[in-house]
Amino acid sequence: MGDLALCTGLTEQLIVDIETGHDWVDRHRVLCSLAGGLHLDPVDLTGQPYVPHGEQHAAVRAAAWHLRRHVLQPGLYTPADQQKEQSRLLAGAEKARGAQRTGDEHALALLLPQVLDAADRSVRSGGGDRQAVVTARNFTYAAAAGLLRRLGYRDLAWSLLQRARPTTADRQVVEAEEVRLLTSMGMPSAAVNRAEQYFAGARSVALLCAAALAHASAGQRLHAERLLDEADSRVSGDEEAAEVTVARASSAMQFGTWDQVLEQKEAAAVMPQARRADLLLLAAGAWARRGRIGRAVDSLTAAERAAPLYIRLDPLARELLHALRARVRDAASARELERMAGRFGVK
Repeated sequence: MGDLALCTGLTEQLIVDIETGHDWVDRHRVLCSLAGGLHLDPVDLTGQPYVPHGEQHAAVRAAAWHLRRHVLQPGLYTPADQQKEQSRLLAGAEKARGAQRTGDEHALALLLPQVLDAADRSVRSGGGDRQAVVTARNFTYAAAAGLLRRLGYRDLAWSLLQRARPTTADRQVVEAEEVRLLTSMGMPSAAVNRAEQYFAGARSVALLCAAALAHASAGQRLHAERLLDEADSRVSGDEEAAEVTVARASSAMQFGTWDQVLEQKEAAAVMPQARRADLLLLAAGAWARRGRIGRAVDSLTAAERAAPLYIRLDPLARELLHALRARVRDAASARELERMAGRFGVK
């Protein structure tokens, strides 16, 4: 136990509490530390990829195999109608953006294989609105990698991001996803280093937020806060504002400053659904840490309602569900958690 504490930088008491069920893992920082100390991928500690539960989850899992085929195919395209391919890409990317905003993993999974095909065909064919095509292609690759990351197929997500590299213009969306992926793989220091390389170019809100979470997961609070302040100064529009708010709450969560997490909660009402679900999940964790189990159950329920499959596939949401079921005393909350466990496919 002492050796593991030394390797992870966590206290022996925390490790004992996690092993005995008296505590739980609800922070990327703790998950990354445990995975690093045990020489494991965090996926091995979260049970991903989960056994499919329900038709939508099964469809999302099946999409991963279509995306794998896209990585393996040679990519030699001779589209008969260049304008048609580009129109298909632009329209598909816009639909995928909508699915991503609402956290509709099912719709996103169904869209991505065909939009990726159109993306590569459009870029290779040339002509048209080149900048719009490149932007849509990069977004589509990053969205596909993000979905695979959330499903636990991180090696495949990495392969997709590397395939996106030949398109060098307007690629910060790809860079930000790469930083997120490295963080989720339990390598926050590598994510920090990669972000620093990318900061030699433009510093988008998405990249700044991804880098901030990497710093927070590496235990570097001041660096994280400085990046979030810069992201705040660059915000343009409600979606970017929501991204920064969630990143602030997530960073605060890594350091156990529960009040700072809950300070952000009021913003959830006006956020896009996926970001609202993220923030409500963080609030649920903060309430649980403060011993307010009823409030935690309410927040987790609201998070699932905002973006059902998106939350059900989140390993930290599933871990929190386990923790709440072991601690709930109110009969009504206990019944709600059991119903939720059924929807999550959790025993």
